[in-house]
Amino acid sequence: MPTEMVSFTELAKLLGMDKTHANRYAKKVAEKLGIEIRRWRDPSANNQSVLAVTGSDAERVVEYRRSEGFLGSDRVPVIDIGVFYVVQLVPDLDPYRLKLGFAVDMQERLSQHRTAAPTATVLKTWQCRRAWETTVMEALVSEGCRLILNEVYECKDVEELLEKGNRLFDLLPDPSRKIELSDKSPLISERIKRQQSAAQRRGKPRALAEAFCTEKIFLVLDPAYYTCYYTCNI
Repeated sequence: MPTEMVSFTELAKLLGMDKTHANRYAKKVAEKLGIEIRRWRDPSANNQSVLAVTGSDAERVVEYRRSEGFLGSDRVPVIDIGVFYVVQLVPDLDPYRLKLGFAVDMQERLSQHRTAAPTATVLKTWQCRRAWETTVMEALVSEGCRLILNEVYECKDVEELLEKGNRLFDLLPDPSRKIELSDKSPLISERIKRQQSAAQRRGKPRALAEAFCTEKIFLVLDPAYYTCYYTCNI
């Protein structure tokens, strides 16, 4: 299970909603998809206890939002793109002790490591998809490394490991691109149906307002709610 947690505040940004609407929407989708909402102490919010989901579950919420006809893009959601990193935990005492892993925010992750290892140093990062983390890690530590605990390894040749990482990531595709759907994919027709259904739901309030109102005085286009204010003669 990914250790990266995503607060509801960050999830709201990814969904393009204000926090109140995002909280309501995320809880509804979480219940529908069987996602566990947790209490988590957010380092970026002075370790306050906030609502959060795992990174992979946040991606499910974002993908569900996209399937409803919002967030249309051929780009991978930001939540799924980060870096694969190699960190020396105690370079002054044991330069061969390395922590490997994935992070969306490397500075935040380094700060977390430094609570237990104040001299931790980042040796290398590569742009990476979350889904690649396990495979990349196993490839890099397959030779010359021994597991200590929880993604911490003792590696006898650090420079060789970093060079192996360079060679591996040179072979991997751009992590920000998604595989295009084939015209024969059943996912296309399902996506179209969902987009049409979402468009119909968004269109009804506007159609009713325009039928009875003569002057539109203010309009807010929100990804979660279509909000219009009209001057109405009814």
